[in-house]
Amino acid sequence: MNKNALDQIIEDTFTHEPGFRLPDDFAQKVTARLKRRSQWKSDLSDYLNINAVVILILTFVGGTYYFINRTIVIQAITFISNNILAVGSLLLILNFILFADRVILPLLFNRWKINE
Repeated sequence: MNKNALDQIIEDTFTHEPGFRLPDDFAQKVTARLKRRSQWKSDLSDYLNINAVVILILTFVGGTYYFINRTIVIQAITFISNNILAVGSLLLILNFILFADRVILPLLFNRWKINE
């Protein structure tokens, strides 16, 4: 592309009105969407970090008890394996409550606050 053709394209761009019109609150909508997206990522990473810390603590405590007194850990594993449905349901409900508290509710409240 030669220099004259490029100059002509730039001149046409500056002299003619574009074929579309952005809404007046376009910048606000874009920044609100970016803010929600970054909040979603940070809230989700916080939730995953909390889960990882809880799993690490339980593993550390279980390992410590295993070296101190193996019968306690064996009894706990037996209890969990005998009541797998109840324990699994309880863990699922607690995990969902944590997820809703840390991720879903802040996202919903900030979405309503931004749209006001």
